Amino acid sequence: MRRMNRKHRLDVTRRSFLGGSAALMGSAGLWAPRDALAAQPERKFLFFFAGGGWDTTTILDPHFDTDGVDMDPDTVLGEAGGVRYTSGIDREGVDEFMQAYHRRIAVVNGIDAHSVGHDSGTQFMLTGTSASSYSDWPTVLASKARLEYPLPHVIFSGPSYAGTAGSAVVRAGGGTLLSLIDGSINGQSDQPAPVTAPPADDIADDFVYKRIADFASQQKGLAKERAEGLLSNVERAMELEGRQFEAGLDNLGNSMLDQALKATELFRLGLARCAMISIPGGYDSHGNNTVQAPAQASYYEAIHEVMDHMANTPGHTTQWLIDEVVIVAMSEFGRTPRLNGGGGKDHWPYNSMFIAGAGVNGSQTLGSTDGSLIANPIDLKTGRPDPAGTILGCEHVGLALLKIGGVDPGTVLPGVDALDALVRG
Repeated sequence: MRRMNRKHRLDVTRRSFLGGSAALMGSAGLWAPRDALAAQPERKFLFFFAGGGWDTTTILDPHFDTDGVDMDPDTVLGEAGGVRYTSGIDREGVDEFMQAYHRRIAVVNGIDAHSVGHDSGTQFMLTGTSASSYSDWPTVLASKARLEYPLPHVIFSGPSYAGTAGSAVVRAGGGTLLSLIDGSINGQSDQPAPVTAPPADDIADDFVYKRIADFASQQKGLAKERAEGLLSNVERAMELEGRQFEAGLDNLGNSMLDQALKATELFRLGLARCAMISIPGGYDSHGNNTVQAPAQASYYEAIHEVMDHMANTPGHTTQWLIDEVVIVAMSEFGRTPRLNGGGGKDHWPYNSMFIAGAGVNGSQTLGSTDGSLIANPIDLKTGRPDPAGTILGCEHVGLALLKIGGVDPGTVLPGVDALDALVRG
């Protein structure tokens, strides 16, 4: 009961406070009402990462027409619309998912990861470059959003390359973030400090916010920029504190499905634009490749639940969340076409990605690999093999994701073309 009372107090406090401060903030050019902004649709992105290097032939890049690729036993070619994948008696959940949602799904094969190293491959796949100053795709999308999000890019688990946009990145694991925001961390240390009582906390918030807003309205140039940044951070903190119970943020689950559903709630409430989640499994399968199938199949079964949930959940800027969210799944590289002497597969530079949802040109398989699992050149506008085309790189796919999210790729990697075939319309 105390929790519900505090939630009610925080929500009412925030509404009344921002309502009373709207004129001051508006005159300073610092704030626009959320409802007015939300009238313009903006896509959200849910990223999944299978750390270790997944076997692309397990699901996304089947090769039953060659002796150059060792496929899992008792598997067959599956097709759903234009999506081709590896099916089998141990992948019935994959069949059900692909059949249900193929119109929203694009599989991209033959992606050059530019590396067979875990760290470098991860960085290439997520940023399109090896330069440390570059942010990963979700961070770019979050930092270049049109709307304001208290938690622009939330990392539940998995890798992150903040680059020069670290202010857009928030790590959600363990609950530490919430403890810092609401001040309860003061009572959790070895020598607990007093926790501010709610009335005093409200007075302090009100005082600090008004002082910063007044200061920002009188500044110019860099001083104004920094003051506005501080003001934005204070508002994000208040937003999160006021809505943490509404979003269920005080009870973060640990499973991949729990984290994914939590991310969709953040999207629904307009608290975040992007999220990153690890796909559990033993993907670095040098000694035993049989671990790949159950791990990958479990991912698609979980995503089926997430898609069903979003199809029946109102969106933040669209009627239904499924029409607003893009799901992206990847690993740092693929695995060799043939089994090694230990029954495993080693690192391989050619990769595959699974992409589904809003703005995705679905029901198709883009890119391809030959009978030795080596990428074929393609036409980036059609995604089809073309001897005079381009070897598809992770940078081309990443820039297509930015286009789907309304970000100009030329502002991120100038001179590099996007995989336009992935972008609907």
